Amino acid sequence: MNFNQLNYLVTVAKEKNITLAAKKLFISQSSLSQTIKNIENELRVKLFITDVSPIKLTYAGEYFVGWASKILKSKDDMVEKLQLINNNSEVKIVVGMATHRCIYILPPVIKQFKAEFPHSFIDVREYPTPTLQKMLMNGELDLLVDIENPDNFSYKNILLKKEKILLDIPDNYKSLGRELFAFKNVPFILLSKEQMLGKFARELCKRYKFEPNISVECKNIETAHSLVKQGLGVTFVPELFAKYNDGNFVEINSYDFSRNICAIFQNRNSSEFLNRFIEILKNSLENL
Repeated sequence: MNFNQLNYLVTVAKEKNITLAAKKLFISQSSLSQTIKNIENELRVKLFITDVSPIKLTYAGEYFVGWASKILKSKDDMVEKLQLINNNSEVKIVVGMATHRCIYILPPVIKQFKAEFPHSFIDVREYPTPTLQKMLMNGELDLLVDIENPDNFSYKNILLKKEKILLDIPDNYKSLGRELFAFKNVPFILLSKEQMLGKFARELCKRYKFEPNISVECKNIETAHSLVKQGLGVTFVPELFAKYNDGNFVEINSYDFSRNICAIFQNRNSSEFLNRFIEILKNSLENL
């Protein structure tokens, strides 16, 4: 049984007349009648009552024609979808990014990309960096926007922006200045050491030869910043976060506290659509 045969039966059911259906299908009446008989033999069930005018569907025929109609509609939808993809008018990109970056980076990027590819589908996955890295490794992401991946054999890193790490200070500690060592006895509010910024913050303190006095550990920058505003301690934030939030954000003296934010993807996943998305992303970040 094939799509043509399903179409024959559905057409006969609509026309309720084999002669009219045959004309509409541009086949002979005898050929159409034989097709119906062959299918009924194959299914071992009567689909049409043909000794009345107009012809009628049996109960089994009603069920079969309903099923066949759905199959034909599904096939048409699939063909249309494939044509869209083949004509480069439908694109899907799965992007992974930390929530604090998504909020500020992605809206204008997606807006421009969809203006160029209106049928595109952008699937945004917002998770901590370790989770996103595993997703990229497992092929669940087309693109990861995060700090540079050291595995240059498996992944391609395209530098988007050099991001500074700033110290977020409450009003009650502003007098301590810009030297990190001056804060060695101050309570710190840090992300967990499994998170990249939390790990990075601990390494910064280690450079100054002190262990941070961690008063609160949390999972996202927004929470840490809110606690800082309550005067409960200091934390580290990326400059992009500082740009869009109120607070006392200062650059720390002596060291270049920055990291490379890259567009990261598996080498085999490169495509003209992904490259265009990255190009828009890079241009957008340069203007931030």
